[in-house]
Amino acid sequence: MALAEADRLLRRETPAADGSWPRLCAWLLRLAVEQAVDEVWRAHGRPELVRLSMRAQLLVLPSFTDPGAADEAGAAWYALSRAGHQHAYELAPTAAELRRWHQDLCSLLPRLMAGRAQAVTPAEGGRAGG
Repeated sequence: MALAEADRLLRRETPAADGSWPRLCAWLLRLAVEQAVDEVWRAHGRPELVRLSMRAQLLVLPSFTDPGAADEAGAAWYALSRAGHQHAYELAPTAAELRRWHQDLCSLLPRLMAGRAQAVTPAEGGRAGG
């Protein structure tokens, strides 16, 4: 949902004149990452992990999905968090940067969900062979 809203915002020919749209778009993209992480917890029957801070969730995420995708999700979340905040002497993200993040997330988030269909149980992890 958030990813689609960010896409709609990026496709507008004349974004909001007040200049707040780039940061709004960054927050929507970050929310898309958070929603995907929530889906990972639901898929693994671990909804209690949603109560942890997002930083803590990103730390344990590689145990439940493809570690590479988890690392990329964490990097995206941190970058989008920074882009969403106003910092003295820093410009808001450009439309090109936001489009790149959007494209990256469109390919990353499905990988995050498909990383591991089921968590490995201790009994499965200790078996030899296939």
